Amino acid sequence: MKRFVHLRAGFILVPALLGALLLGACGGDSDGGGGGGTGSDEKFVADICKAGAQFQDDLTKLFASLANVQSEEEAVKKLAEPFESFAKSFKTAKPPSDLKQWHSEASKSLDEAVAAMKKGDANAAIFQQDSPFPEPPKGAEERLSKIAASNADCQKAELFTN
Repeated sequence: MKRFVHLRAGFILVPALLGALLLGACGGDSDGGGGGGTGSDEKFVADICKAGAQFQDDLTKLFASLANVQSEEEAVKKLAEPFESFAKSFKTAKPPSDLKQWHSEASKSLDEAVAAMKKGDANAAIFQQDSPFPEPPKGAEERLSKIAASNADCQKAELFTN
């Protein structure tokens, strides 16, 4: 039961960790370089933050129902649904060219986390202290954080914030 309590406490940290991981995952410079390519910085930030805000809402609803969960495995399986929704939304966001490879790798990591959760695997990388996400390109956090500062969804989801 102690592990289950630890896992439930960890669920509360997941959105914050995810935000930190995703936010630290953007690279480039503040003069607009690195945007272009498959998507714009502004649209990418807006899409990720919208998905993150919905993810926060979904987790809040889920946490309210976890009180009656009897096992760690069952709780992890229940987490799969909001994570899967977030992963799908994240995957459809079109990153700027300098984030294309990172975005692809991060999407794969999210998909792997969802697959592990669907199996009830409480030892999935997403629940561990080390980030399951690849290192982002250098400088992206600063660039995208500036855009996110005025986005209500980013503030709600605590994405791209320090």
